[in-house]
Amino acid sequence: MLLSWRKDSDLRRVVAIAAAFFFLIAGLLLHRYCTYYASFDQGIFNQVFWNNAHGNFFQSTLSSQLSTNVIHAGEIPRVDYRRLGQHFTPALLIWWPIYKLFPSPVTLSVLQAAFAAIAGLLLYFLARKHLEHRLSLALMVSFYGAIAVLNPYLANFHDLGQIPLFIFALLLAMEYRRWGLLALLCLVILAVREDSSIPLFGVGAYLLASRRQPWVGAGICAVSVSYFVLVTNVFMPIFSDDISKRFMIEEFGQYIDNEEASTLEVIGAMLTQPGLLLRELVTPLDGTLEYLVGHWLPLAFVPALSPTAWLMSGPPLLKLTLTEGGFGTQH
Repeated sequence: MLLSWRKDSDLRRVVAIAAAFFFLIAGLLLHRYCTYYASFDQGIFNQVFWNNAHGNFFQSTLSSQLSTNVIHAGEIPRVDYRRLGQHFTPALLIWWPIYKLFPSPVTLSVLQAAFAAIAGLLLYFLARKHLEHRLSLALMVSFYGAIAVLNPYLANFHDLGQIPLFIFALLLAMEYRRWGLLALLCLVILAVREDSSIPLFGVGAYLLASRRQPWVGAGICAVSVSYFVLVTNVFMPIFSDDISKRFMIEEFGQYIDNEEASTLEVIGAMLTQPGLLLRELVTPLDGTLEYLVGHWLPLAFVPALSPTAWLMSGPPLLKLTLTEGGFGTQH
């Protein structure tokens, strides 16, 4: 009876901290919106959600304004422009029923706060699988207090805000060997955005290299790579030319001389320029170190010493490093 009471007390404390964090983040986001500090991205996502709720799936005139047809070809923004050509984000439909009930930009702010709070809860239960309560709680609080968490979650609504929620759920499913749920979460993570296959690849690489579940890991890696190539070279070009004429040039223009390039062409250009690739990996050195320390500090620099952390976070860190400007321009 005493043990049960103590466990209930521990759980109540965890839930209370998560709830307090949710209300704090939601309050700050609502204050940001009500005082007119929400900016362009909040409008884009609200427009996408509003159009989804009315059957005009993923249409956005604001995204059209940023398209290569407008920026480079001088066309006027289109009403029927579908944002899937810029970012492939079908996972946003998961939240369609909630927005349908509460059609407002406020709903997006509340959703974003919920993503962060629930992700912290999942991290606690993930840690609790191997650690005692106090250390697991400390990890959850560290997550809530990390600048790498607070910065993006206190900004505009963003599709990548779903990633910690789904990744922690995936790792929890892996720990409890719920393979059906793990497969479903892999699909959901891939649906978040075209480049969400990169952190998922890191999970697969860990399972493969650690030999915990090598066949599962190999499968996740294969699916991640295949999905990324298929989406960026087949699906997204159906909707617009933004991936080849805008994003690849803006983010990886240092590797290519053409005015447009596919993801496969960019990868090929990287591999044929090892000197430039190495330079992009380490520069700017001060920006890279500042970025990494900002992530390591809340967790007492443990990730810096953990091969597992490097293996799982390596692919997304590599992507950030190799883009134009490296860590110095990342938020």
